[in-house]
Amino acid sequence: MSLSQSEYNKSTYFYDEIMNAFKMDFSLYEDLIEILKPKSILELGCGMGRLFPIFMTEAKEITGIDLSDEMIAQGRKYYAEHKFDDTIIEFVNTDMCSFKNNKKYDLVVFSLSVLKHLSSDIERLKALKNAKDHLNKGGFIVLDHTAFLYSSRSTDWIDAKNSLVIDWLPESIVIDGYQWKKSIEGKKDILQWRYNDSGQTDFEVKFTTYRYDIEELIDHLSQLELSHEHILTEWGINGLSNKGKRFIGVASYPDNKDSLKHDLLEKVRKRNEILWSDHDLYIEAQRISGNAI
Repeated sequence: MSLSQSEYNKSTYFYDEIMNAFKMDFSLYEDLIEILKPKSILELGCGMGRLFPIFMTEAKEITGIDLSDEMIAQGRKYYAEHKFDDTIIEFVNTDMCSFKNNKKYDLVVFSLSVLKHLSSDIERLKALKNAKDHLNKGGFIVLDHTAFLYSSRSTDWIDAKNSLVIDWLPESIVIDGYQWKKSIEGKKDILQWRYNDSGQTDFEVKFTTYRYDIEELIDHLSQLELSHEHILTEWGINGLSNKGKRFIGVASYPDNKDSLKHDLLEKVRKRNEILWSDHDLYIEAQRISGNAI
């Protein structure tokens, strides 16, 4: 069992209670699904299927891949119990590099910087090539990626309610008592969460990911002869434009001349969202607006 698989199996409770409550990226996928109307979707690193209800508004077939057998089991159980008869849902317990089937999809999804769970460029190229191999000629790969999770520097323990995470949840009470901490050790980008009650730590979980710069991602897309379109630098259009720390965009075969940027940005502008993906940017925005913690 790999380090990532072991960590994520142990964190199934945390994912169910906390990560599945994060909805900061929902509007992005709602917009994409409305624009593209994909009938088949493949998500690589799907967890328990957090995004599947959004996909099901159009898709008739969804395949989710995840390394954690615990999360796959939870996802299968949930969607079996809720009987979504209009959509075929398949969970596959494998890694995103070696997954193979004979299907092609209208949309392939890499959400929440999932490529950072791969430790080498060889693995990342394999995963991206795998996505290309399973993509319809007129389809798109959507990538939501940042080189660092939450913060681009190491931090001490930060109360979740006093950080950028507070804006990611419709019901912020779910993170009362939780704290997170970042440690950057060379290429390792380690995120820890814990529940702290009056100085007593009742729960703690760690996620080990690996720095994967946006420039490297774009280079890998070029190596695979995929065109790309960088649409957003944060989850909202009012981020730092060319100074943003996140790549939110799409990749496709070069002969696919469709552009999603104009339609997607129009939808984002109408919502007027600001949802930072980096803690330093969030704190700076709070300071400028006079709401600093």
